[in-house]
Amino acid sequence: MKSVKYSLIFFVTLLANSPVMGQVMSNDVDTINASDYWYQPKFVIAHDMAIRNRVWIPEEIKNRSSVLAIQQTRGQGGFKGAQGADAFHQSQLYTEGKTDWHKTNFWGRFSYSRSLEDSTALRHQSRWNADAPFYFGSLRKNKYNRETYKLDAGIQRAFFDAKLPISLGIDYRLGSHYSNNDPRGDIKDMNLQFEWSIGHNLSKFSYHVSAIWGYGSERVNVGYKNDKYTTNTEDPLYVNWMMNGFGNASERLKEINYNDIIHRKGVGAHILLKPNDRNKIYLNGRYLNEEQSFRRNDNSKQTYLSLNDYKKDIGSIDFLWSRQMNHKQLIRVALQGQIENGQDFNYSYLANNYTYRRHEISLKTQLGVHQYLFEGHADMYKTEKKDGVTGNQMDFDQIRLGLGLNRTFRLGEWAEIIGSIGYTKQWSPSHDLYVSELNTADFGKQILYQDYLYDTAPSNSWNMSWVWVTHHTKNNWSIQLQMNYQYRGNLVPVDYRLSSVTGKDWFLGKLGVSYIF
Repeated sequence: MKSVKYSLIFFVTLLANSPVMGQVMSNDVDTINASDYWYQPKFVIAHDMAIRNRVWIPEEIKNRSSVLAIQQTRGQGGFKGAQGADAFHQSQLYTEGKTDWHKTNFWGRFSYSRSLEDSTALRHQSRWNADAPFYFGSLRKNKYNRETYKLDAGIQRAFFDAKLPISLGIDYRLGSHYSNNDPRGDIKDMNLQFEWSIGHNLSKFSYHVSAIWGYGSERVNVGYKNDKYTTNTEDPLYVNWMMNGFGNASERLKEINYNDIIHRKGVGAHILLKPNDRNKIYLNGRYLNEEQSFRRNDNSKQTYLSLNDYKKDIGSIDFLWSRQMNHKQLIRVALQGQIENGQDFNYSYLANNYTYRRHEISLKTQLGVHQYLFEGHADMYKTEKKDGVTGNQMDFDQIRLGLGLNRTFRLGEWAEIIGSIGYTKQWSPSHDLYVSELNTADFGKQILYQDYLYDTAPSNSWNMSWVWVTHHTKNNWSIQLQMNYQYRGNLVPVDYRLSSVTGKDWFLGKLGVSYIF
């Protein structure tokens, strides 16, 4: 595992920072100043779309430019879900860049993050597999340490006079998560995904089709340094619970471990329309099937005991329209949507027990006029979770509406400040929760009720960011400062006594320094 990790780190860092050789393949963004490309919001939206859909790396990723950054992030407050942290501190190292060599485009990105979460309760988790039906948890609040490596790459070579592009996208993640007080969770996760694409380029129209394959795993073990807790049933804070469904938890005093084996496969389609020099229209779609197998190793003939099989179908769309009206005016419209449908096969009942559905759609618009950029966004979410054995059921809708303003201030010839302010309002127009009083223990009820209060609470959010960046011919520096504050309104009434109720607010602050070369 370590040899694969360090080999990929070297490979992606080489892609991000290697010099340009051979023929340079230019695109529209190559004429943009490197500092503006990496930090102006009007370019970030197209950059992020290309990262999600690697076939467009030659169109929207700037050549001969890389960034190396470090960032500190702190979050604190009580407005969080049941399994969230009261506070966290994260340090991150990040590098990204693109080059081309012998008519082949190479893009690479590597990030390493180390974080400390204070007061995390009710689940031992890796933080990315949030809808899984099987996990361990306890009522006691733990401190969690997390290390995450992420390595992403994209390669594209166009054959036959650039009319037949063939692409490969790679995503790799390696995580280590552990708590330093009893009950001590130790979680290791790994995910690797490939996406192969073949396309056809015409003067005003391009299309690609993709095949996706992925593999991953989670290894979870929970133990105690103090032996007296291994047989404890009197102190409810130290009792571990095994969740196998939605609120369907049972006490677990031994063999608190499992492996989650993950397989993915899917297909994708990508289209680019360029009706004229001023307009670009991107349309991307994907279908992904994910299968997770939760099992505990043993001495049986098949070497493991099956606990739960969880299957999920994910369909997504990703649309971007960009229109350059003149040298200093532009319009961009981005639309993202996703539908997730999951259901399990519970080996305790030999039947499907847990179902999960989530529908989401997000619309974002940008209007650029001279040094100003006006933004608006609207997001809608619908989530449903059910447990067949207990009868527990929760469904809720969420709507978020927001406005933003970005302004660029020139500081002489060689520097500028990019300032951004924004406001977002969130509420839940419809919601419902049913919790079985007889078939659900206190551990499960704490999760269900606390999450219900958090997900249905109205809130107002304010954000502000400042980026100071230099404008030299080659190498540049930037300093970024960001602050977000979220304050909730009144909670919906519930008829259950909770050990903890979601708090009033949440604050997030970021400070970063980067070198652009």
